[in-house]
Amino acid sequence: MVIPLHGLKPGEVAHIVELRSNDPARLDRLCALGLVPGSRIVLQQVAPALVFRVGETEVSIDLAVADEILVRTG
Repeated sequence: MVIPLHGLKPGEVAHIVELRSNDPARLDRLCALGLVPGSRIVLQQVAPALVFRVGETEVSIDLAVADEILVRTG
């Protein structure tokens, strides 16, 4: 099932399917952090910001950005 990143619960593992931002600069920043289709992520916390790990990088984003990252669980 494909869901936005903010739909995960802490501790859940997923793989990025698609980045849907209309902001090219945001897409560049996310890709530079390792957020590309196929990347494995682990959600660590949901409040006050979403924090997840991709590879050896820990990333913190707000809900608006998390809504643009589609992931597949399982």
